[in-house]
Amino acid sequence: MQVDGFLELRRALETMFSQIEAGEDILAQLERINELHRELAPTAPKMLGHYLERKSYTKALALLKTL
Repeated sequence: MQVDGFLELRRALETMFSQIEAGEDILAQLERINELHRELAPTAPKMLGHYLERKSYTKALALLKTL
């Protein structure tokens, strides 16, 4: 699940940024990102948790691209 979870989180973040660019509502995407964060928190790298807790989604996405 962890690798799949990180991939799903990455896709959720990318989708959210695409929706922002298109001027679409991102509430459902934010809820999914928060849900994935809770699921992955116990095993996620500390910096990823830090970025997600502080809503630094650009930094979180950049980190996920290195995993």
